[in-house]
Amino acid sequence: MIFIIFHGSFGSPEGNWFPELKEQLEALGQTVLSPQFPVEDYDVITKKGPNQKLHNQNLENWLEFFSKNILPKLKKSEKICFIGHSIGPIFILHAVNKFHIALDSAIFVSPFMEPSTKDTPWQYQLVNSSFYKTDFDFNKLKKLIPVSYVLYSDNDPYVPKKYSIDFAQKLESSTIMVKQAGHLNSEVNLNEFPLVLELCKTRLNLSLYQKYLSYRNRLLSPVSMRVKHEEIIYMNPQEGYDEGIFHFRNLKKGGFCTLYTELDYWNSESKYMEEARRCVKRTGNLTRVMILDNKEDLKKDIVIKQMELDIKAGIKVLYCLYEDIKNEVSEPDFGIWDDDYVCIVGFDKAKKVNEVKLSSRKADLEKAKKWEKYILSKARVL
Repeated sequence: MIFIIFHGSFGSPEGNWFPELKEQLEALGQTVLSPQFPVEDYDVITKKGPNQKLHNQNLENWLEFFSKNILPKLKKSEKICFIGHSIGPIFILHAVNKFHIALDSAIFVSPFMEPSTKDTPWQYQLVNSSFYKTDFDFNKLKKLIPVSYVLYSDNDPYVPKKYSIDFAQKLESSTIMVKQAGHLNSEVNLNEFPLVLELCKTRLNLSLYQKYLSYRNRLLSPVSMRVKHEEIIYMNPQEGYDEGIFHFRNLKKGGFCTLYTELDYWNSESKYMEEARRCVKRTGNLTRVMILDNKEDLKKDIVIKQMELDIKAGIKVLYCLYEDIKNEVSEPDFGIWDDDYVCIVGFDKAKKVNEVKLSSRKADLEKAKKWEKYILSKARVL
């Protein structure tokens, strides 16, 4: 999906919550454009006074810039979401109307269609003047923008909430009021806007791996979140345990996994194992192969209990000797989830788990599927 972020008057793609949103969507593998539209210099405008001709920010220039720099990048085969702040939303309406752009959705933040309050600085009223319009063909726009959201605040100093609500009503947008958030910009330290990100995510069909990236990013600091789309993640055993609980709760198709019984990390009655058993009742598709150092391990109480609980839950349980696979399978404890990514449990010579690796790389997935195929060729039914 492609997202386009439209800044406001005197604005830039580096202002407010735009950079964070762009980076977070890109971390989910999405295409994001955050263009710099022609704007005036606030200090120059102020010196010249209100009776002057604008050279940069006006509707004609913005539409021309859009047609040359953005429109050619939009593909009919790709879902499109426009996100606009302040003057951005009404410009979105102008662009959609003029170029007949069919959107998947739009998110309008602090929108308005007409001159705002008398408290709005004249500099903003001047550069916004050519954008104002209240008589769009709203039936046409509602067809081109079938899903939209309007976010507004109850104490916006520039845009009375009735203007944003009127904007929403004319487009039949869903409205969300954010209390005491001003103009929903950096003036109130709104340098990241999780609500907008969550609305964007509702329009995505995220893979299991992308969902985990999003979940993981929410747990990390804002600095840690500034990453590109991660294909490989390394984590400590506790983080790996938590990831396992997450993937079992969110699996759609199912999975294949091994359990190397010589490792020190597993417990047949742990939360991790409980979630696996709940998962199979939902997906009906989970295979676990117990990797044993010798066949006598089948008599161990912990192994017997694990297999009994799994079989009772509906998991397909097989076993295989490590000796039979070690020359072809370099990692005896791994899982493939929704055919989307592989999770590998790493351990040291003492069989102590020291690292968990997640990878969505095609090469790693293909290798893991070869391991799966080979293990199944050697595995036996109880």
